[in-house]
Amino acid sequence: MKEQISQREQQSIKIGIAANLVMAFSGWWTFYLSGSEALLLDGNMSFILFVSSMVALKISKIKSVRSEVFPFGLYVTEALYSMMKGLLLIGVIISAISGNGTKIFTYLQGGNIAPINTGPIVYYAIAMVCICWGLSLLYHVQNKRIGNASSMLKVDKKASFIDGVLSASTGLILIVIGYVPAGSSWDFLLYIGDALLVVILATLMIKQPIGIIKEAFIELAGGKLQDQAQHEKIETSVNQHLQACGISAKSLNISKTGSSYLVIVGLALEELADKPAGSVTDARHNMKQALDKDFNFVDVEMVLV
Repeated sequence: MKEQISQREQQSIKIGIAANLVMAFSGWWTFYLSGSEALLLDGNMSFILFVSSMVALKISKIKSVRSEVFPFGLYVTEALYSMMKGLLLIGVIISAISGNGTKIFTYLQGGNIAPINTGPIVYYAIAMVCICWGLSLLYHVQNKRIGNASSMLKVDKKASFIDGVLSASTGLILIVIGYVPAGSSWDFLLYIGDALLVVILATLMIKQPIGIIKEAFIELAGGKLQDQAQHEKIETSVNQHLQACGISAKSLNISKTGSSYLVIVGLALEELADKPAGSVTDARHNMKQALDKDFNFVDVEMVLV
């Protein structure tokens, strides 16, 4: 199963690398032709996805390798990847708000701003939306096939969906702006319509990377598993196997780092005094076997409390 997860991750990521590079250059080229700052943001977002996908491909190959130095593998690199990607996305969004805010201010002060050429945007928007949402669907389907075990595909799915929303909204609104007659009360949109759009979209999108960073930070800090459904499923399985041996857990800590889960079960020494030798070991073995069916990378540890 671990090989299947790695294989599907790498297949998806390789497709994403090629697609995001095409989208980045398409965004920059259409920005050059149209002068729209919104398309520059779109191109920059795609380039970040391209660079981060290169990193993700390497992580997918090494994360499950265990060694003397890293006995639990390198799953922490998945959480680091998610955090860095979230930070990069926030950086691009803040830069876009700042740059386009300056453009709006310059226009209001009477500065000379070139009008937007909306001609090439319609073709760009259609192509980019198809690619972005196609990638998002690919990541979703591939991750679902491996039981949603890949945190990288989960993050990439969100990022590609955001990029698709950005492309769709940008393309649609800029095409509409192209029909605004010069000299009308709305002709300011011909000059700063794209800047206004970028500021609005960027403000609305900033919640997504913040959520990615928050989840990654909790994982890096060894915090509690945030997915409540998964937490309840693991907790139920642990309690069932302990009860079968006549044992109860005094404490239960479940954490997740990347696609790896760590379950630490606390047991009372006095409760184990009259239990047959090997009962705890058997319970742990059966517990891990059961969890491995639903969670592909699970470590179960039992400690005395």
